[in-house]
Amino acid sequence: MKTIEAENVVLGAGAAGSMAAFELARRGEQVMLVEQFGPGHDRGSSHGAARITRHSYSDPLYARLMPMAFRAWREFEALCGRTVYVRTGGVTICSAGSDHVALVARHLDALGVPNLRASGAEWNRIQPAFGLPADAHTVFEPDAGMLLAAQALERATTTARVLLGDRMRVLEHTRVRSIDLDGNAPVLVCDGLAIRANRLIVAAGAWVDRLLPGLAGRREVTRQQVLYFRPADLTPYELGQFPVFISMGLGPDAAFYGMPACLGMGVKVARHAGPEVDPDLSDRAIDPAYIDGVREFLRVAIPGLAQAAVDRTETCLYTVDPREHFLLDLLPGHGRVVVASACSGHGFKFSCLVGRVAVALALEGGSQIHPPEWTIAARLG
Repeated sequence: MKTIEAENVVLGAGAAGSMAAFELARRGEQVMLVEQFGPGHDRGSSHGAARITRHSYSDPLYARLMPMAFRAWREFEALCGRTVYVRTGGVTICSAGSDHVALVARHLDALGVPNLRASGAEWNRIQPAFGLPADAHTVFEPDAGMLLAAQALERATTTARVLLGDRMRVLEHTRVRSIDLDGNAPVLVCDGLAIRANRLIVAAGAWVDRLLPGLAGRREVTRQQVLYFRPADLTPYELGQFPVFISMGLGPDAAFYGMPACLGMGVKVARHAGPEVDPDLSDRAIDPAYIDGVREFLRVAIPGLAQAAVDRTETCLYTVDPREHFLLDLLPGHGRVVVASACSGHGFKFSCLVGRVAVALALEGGSQIHPPEWTIAARLG
């Protein structure tokens, strides 16, 4: 078996891994990025045209971190010479019996982020594409928007190559079968190849538990189904007309989200949940009953989309912590190995920041931005 040596290896070229590779390149560090599939693949958690970004969180931890995440993306855009953030505004919605919107609004106020509170009836007058129950609660954040996901990942890798030249290597279609942690340095065992890393960042998403068995059983991999609706008149749902939205408590199974039509695609709508799956055997088909459930939600919230044609579908994987936190820490007993699984279904907006934290842990052993909720100790306690 051939063995190659590398200073800094990043395993996984999804959002967390690509941004860690970008951050290493920004610091002038050599990078080897290892990916089991091809570039821009659709087997994991980070593909697709766009992801929602927002300050609007009900969880105080992630609300506090969002200003730093927004700044990290602006700095990323400056270095890459490409805009990947699209400001659309975003509305958070909840049913009359929920305090979700009140918590979001409280955190927006604490951050000094401008926002508008409105009842469902008031919001329907402001934004006629919606048809919410009159007693629903809403809060609108003008700075919410979308990150152009596929473009962001492509720019991260391209810019790393520009910065590092031949000191940046990408090994595509390279499946890591195991990670040997018994020696002085971690070794990635592939088919016919071993990669010995001075430092290793494991950003393997749904495959983390298989590669690091000591972490197994503490997260759930679920399959998400995403629909793109194309009504006869798309104008009210296009950029500049329609905001991103997150809805809690309206319709079946509670949590739904969506975003305006962009890049030639329809209106994206999905339910924030899904069945547990094996990431290697995940079904790519869309369940007709799932489509019916999304349409039922739309009849309650955005009636003009309820009967619209579905002209595109996607599936992706969530790797979900029971408390929907990230996993980002040094592997106990292995100071050369960082685990970066910034998932739980809301990781993309933080991925630029997560890449910085992962690299700080790898190079310096710590980071000023490292909440205890993200540590491995929090899972083992």
